[in-house]
Amino acid sequence: MGEENLYINVKNRICDAIFNGTYKEGERIPAERILAEELDVSRVTLRKALALLEEDNLIVREVGSGTRICFHNYGTAGSMDMIVLIAPAKNPFFSEFIAHFQMYAEQKGSMLLYVEKPHRESLESCLYRLYKRGLQNVAVWLEDLPVDIEKLKRLRALGMNMVFFDTDKGIPYADCVALDNNRAICEIYQKLRESGYTDIGYAGWDRSDIYSIGGREKAYLEISGKKEIFLRLPWECRNSSCNFVLQRLNAFKGELPQAIICGDRESGMVVSSAAGRLKLQMQIASVDDFPEARKRHVITYVQNLKECVRQIYECLQEQNQKGAHWVSDVYLKSGGYKNGIQ
Repeated sequence: MGEENLYINVKNRICDAIFNGTYKEGERIPAERILAEELDVSRVTLRKALALLEEDNLIVREVGSGTRICFHNYGTAGSMDMIVLIAPAKNPFFSEFIAHFQMYAEQKGSMLLYVEKPHRESLESCLYRLYKRGLQNVAVWLEDLPVDIEKLKRLRALGMNMVFFDTDKGIPYADCVALDNNRAICEIYQKLRESGYTDIGYAGWDRSDIYSIGGREKAYLEISGKKEIFLRLPWECRNSSCNFVLQRLNAFKGELPQAIICGDRESGMVVSSAAGRLKLQMQIASVDDFPEARKRHVITYVQNLKECVRQIYECLQEQNQKGAHWVSDVYLKSGGYKNGIQ
């Protein structure tokens, strides 16, 4: 191994220790002599590795008191030649989203590398693997993945630029781009009211911890003044939820709502299918479009994916350019109707 590769390797090993939490923020690392022995390298090599870490603002050397780990919530200058998108391939929304992303990235002279949402490792470990390969500009479609905010903090300090889509869980270490859920639900609700529907229910998944699900549900409860959600669908059964909806609607005692707002395309698909099979005179509205929506006379409110993709790209660009002046933010985007009242 050449001398340059040797001290870069030492730097990477220290970065491993920072990411894994062996070295914590503000903590002093071992003295040069001890650390060189632990890493089995010369003190000259160690000093070159430490100089690189100092350039990256990861350590501060203090005369007479040693070297301290120092985290900064900065944007990191780098190349936008390659952008990584981590997203759930099985989500029906995915193909449309990535098509817009690929087109926009190509227009801007960037390549888009797609990585499927990790299943057997944490999101943060996946991001760190990308970082170690020199891929530092990442867009994440979180969906139901958990987030370790402490590890996001370490990734940001190491130099990872991140934008999260459809969630605000990356704050303050990543920008976040999402549909304005409150506006979307309020607009749908008002449209139904203006069309003469007075009893409007809501159907959504039983995962209010997921940003879009929780946000849309909260918006409905606030605008409707109701205390309860009409229909909660089990998240773990989302591939076979139509039978669940059929059973619930059949077993419902009392008067059914005149209209139901569905929180996303999947719930819109299953609720409209069940209502059709039961021949219910009920207007269905849904956030996001799906193939059968027009045939089933479903009102659909769609996200402006072109605008979301543009914002994600601009966020990454700003993180690269603004450096220490970058501050994370949540960017809420409005949508519009594709199918209206029939």
